[in-house]
Order: sequence, then structure tokens, then C-alpha cells
Amino acid sequence: MRNISRAVALLLACLPFLLMAQNLAGQLPTPGQNSILNLYDAFGYQKRGTILDWGFSALVHYNGKTILFDTGNNADKFEHNVKALGVDLNQVDIAVLSHRHYDHISGFDYMLKVKPAVKAYLPADPALGAPMHYTFSHDTKESLAGMPPEQLYFGGAVNSMDDYKPGDRFHGANQEFVPASREIAPGIYLIVTRSVMLGDFNAYPPNEPGHPDLAGFPELSLALKTEKGVVLITGCSHSKVEEIIRATKQYLGSSIELVEGGFHLFPYDAAYISNIAHLMKDDLGVRRVAPAHCTGNLAFKIFRDIYGENYNYAGLESEVMFTH
Repeated sequence: MRNISRAVALLLACLPFLLMAQNLAGQLPTPGQNSILNLYDAFGYQKRGTILDWGFSALVHYNGKTILFDTGNNADKFEHNVKALGVDLNQVDIAVLSHRHYDHISGFDYMLKVKPAVKAYLPADPALGAPMHYTFSHDTKESLAGMPPEQLYFGGAVNSMDDYKPGDRFHGANQEFVPASREIAPGIYLIVTRSVMLGDFNAYPPNEPGHPDLAGFPELSLALKTEKGVVLITGCSHSKVEEIIRATKQYLGSSIELVEGGFHLFPYDAAYISNIAHLMKDDLGVRRVAPAHCTGNLAFKIFRDIYGENYNYAGLESEVMFTH
């Protein structure tokens, strides 16, 4: 009995060191450690009762701040996953929307229900209600001679508006549109890029009929400065993941420690994906990757093969750790 008691005492004495070693292996996060928790995705273990769905959301803990990045495709499913993972959205300090698509935006309805006053940063996208310059008339006053003011837009006084807001997706929210890359809190940056793959076409005059130009929508990525380099979180990378990385490096002048999120490579073949993976690793110097969401099944495999031990699984319920 005495030997058993000594063994138990020894185990209790060693337990903190065992836990520390386990944490160094990336298996057990310590309180206050920086991390990225995947709240919404179409792949994952589902050990904690979460629901798979197409979309993306991540909860980021960074130097005492809690950041919600995107909110998935369905508010009810987002709510379910949040509760299944034991997340308290009242603790969210900052909410960021990467871009306008519904598989990233829909859960904001639940987020704002829980904490209406949360500070929300949105792309400067007119589709979300960002103010824009809008010309509604090219007519000269001479061409409209004889028309009474009440029969003309704004009494005929102006032909355009500088602060036209075409909508208000988050009415009453504590929202701020971000037109250019900037720091929003110590060490926390939003990187602005513009989609070259998706957007809006306009074939009305003066555009050339039949050959409209693509007006790509703006996209926000979240960049966090750490002692090892920048941790970069992307939504869907419609601006191309390599271009988001380049924009981040140019703006912050720092190396990239980790890129997590959607790389949007599922439309591409193995040769294209392999080229992007090698470009990120060898030319752009991305040390770690944690692909999720729209990156694609084949891309998961290719990035895992190329990055080896520096590939981090990032499916639903996963928690990827990073340094302060």
C-alpha cells in the first residue's frame, strides 16, 4: 500500500510536466495560448457533435483578443456548432467578414443576435452597403430644358452621388467598412485584395456591349504578427492565395509563419495545385499551412505531401496553435 501511495504521489508531482510535454507536441493547448478553432466546414472528425456544411468560420484567440472570422453558410447550423464546441460568442471582441458570399456571411445573423454591439469589420463592398460613387444621369441641363424640378432626380441639381449606399446587410450593427489594408488593433491587420476570379459584370454604356469588364469584389484576410512571423487567415482566396500572401508580405514586410483557411484550389488539376504549393513554400517562404474549406480534397493531399510535418490538419473542430 505504501508503494502504491508513493507511486500516486510521484504521478501527481510529474503531471504538470507531462501536460507541458503533451502541449509542446501540439496535443493539448494551454490557457491563453494563441489558436485558430474551425467552427464551420465540410470536413472534420465531428467528435463533439458538430454539423458538416459547405462554408467557413474560425474563432481566433490572439494575445488576449477573441476574433470571429466568417460565420458559415447557415445561421442555425452555425449556432449548433458554436454551442457544440462550447464557444461563448459574448467573448468575441472583433468580428471579420472576408467577403460577400453566403457560405461565409450567413451566421452573422446569429452572432449579432448574441452580441449586437460586437465590432464588425466588413469589405468595402457596395453589395454589403459600403458607400460608393454612383452616376445615375449623363444628361445635360440643356437636354432636359422645360422639365419641372419635381420630375427630375433630386430636383435636377446633381447627376451623381458620392455616398450612395445600395443596401444595409447588417442594419444597426457596429460595422466598419475597410477600403484599404490597415491595423485594427495591436498586431492585428486586415489585408485588402480584390477578386480577379469572381465579381460583377456591367455591359451598360459606356462599357462595350458583349465585352463587359469583370469588377472583382473586395476581400479581407486577417493577418496577425507573432514572434515567428505573420499568421494569415483567408476566407476563400478569390483574389488567389498567392496574391494575398504577396500583398501581406508587401504591406507588413514580414515572413509568413502560417496560412490557414480556404485556398480555393478545388477547380484545378494536380499540376496547377503542386505549382502553387511549391510557390508558397519555396518562393514565398510560407513555413506552415493549414488548408480548409474550399481548398479541395486533392489540394489537401498535395499540400500534405509537400509540406510534411509543417502541414496542419484544419477541419471542423480542429484547433491550430501558434505563438505570441
